Amino acid sequence: MRDYLVEGGRLVLPRTVLEGGSLVVRGGRIKAVLQPRERAPSGLQRIDARGAYVTPGLVEAHIHGCCGIGFDELGPDPRAGAAALRDARAFLRSRGVTCFVPTIVCRPDSLAALAAALEEAAFPEEEVPGIYLEGPFVNPARLGGIPPETVLEPDLAILDRILELGRGRIRLMTVAPELPGAAELLEALAAAGVMPCLGHSDCSIEGLEPPPGRCSITHLFNAMSPFSHKKPGLAMLPFLDRRPFVELNADGVHVCAEALRVCAQALDPERLILISDAALAAGLPYGEYEHLGERLVSGPRGVRYAASDVLVGSNSLAPEVLRSWLRVTGSSPANALRMLTLTPSQALGLDDRRGALASGLAADLVIWEGDFESPRELP
Repeated sequence: MRDYLVEGGRLVLPRTVLEGGSLVVRGGRIKAVLQPRERAPSGLQRIDARGAYVTPGLVEAHIHGCCGIGFDELGPDPRAGAAALRDARAFLRSRGVTCFVPTIVCRPDSLAALAAALEEAAFPEEEVPGIYLEGPFVNPARLGGIPPETVLEPDLAILDRILELGRGRIRLMTVAPELPGAAELLEALAAAGVMPCLGHSDCSIEGLEPPPGRCSITHLFNAMSPFSHKKPGLAMLPFLDRRPFVELNADGVHVCAEALRVCAQALDPERLILISDAALAAGLPYGEYEHLGERLVSGPRGVRYAASDVLVGSNSLAPEVLRSWLRVTGSSPANALRMLTLTPSQALGLDDRRGALASGLAADLVIWEGDFESPRELP
């Protein structure tokens, strides 16, 4: 179904909610956003959205896995890897997520396998824009869940090899900006079309200049030098410099409610990206799981290594993150949805194709029953 009318919904626009509005869709793209009393064209199949929120599909901009699939353990067979990615895509779409960026720690085998699987799957860029690499050029003092054996010192020759393994599909990479040689790496990433992300860092931001062009901060507060009245850590940067995009995990485990409220009041929703940082156990019951030979425990405290109790990632996905953010911060639905739709689309350079209910953009629509609880995807 390519031509239809969604009528009577609560349309979540980038800055407001249009109560009782309608959407005209032709050829799979939004043709018009209609006011409540504005006449709709005849002859279109009508979809009743009365009382329900209508939004663009959500974006998982930082996600390591879900439904038992880890994006860094796809294996050497591209066809099997592509099948796993298709399963993950279907699982996420059933939860209102229509765009995701597979995120991995930088292991050569995992990177090569993921790149080959993406090539085999041939997803549209608007659905799977590319690969997000955390590392290998990060600070060993701020590893978080990154295994220490994957960390390397900045080296342009190694970066070239990483880009080669990625087959042109690496879209974002986390780098600790204080490391010797990091400045040259950040320049090389930007030149290669990879968005630099500052994170897993122990830096002081005194004299730190964010990379020119689009850049981001990896999961604010987590695995970085803190917001402090004694030493200005990386966590202070987005409050002083409004240029970078900022990832923030609002799952209720990675960042406390008080810090989330500070961010809601102090940071611009046009730069803030809500993420899940989901691990392979996301969307599945609590319990034990195995990942690359390590036992993981998924429970109320997120997903953790069983041996060390170190937090690895989230067992929540974007809809849970959205509801958590709304509950804790009192943010408006329009601002909250922007952080999971338009803002990540802008960071990924896709906002001319997706991310908002606006004329000319893709109609990757979701109708939500309740308060963003049960998604009903539209064609």
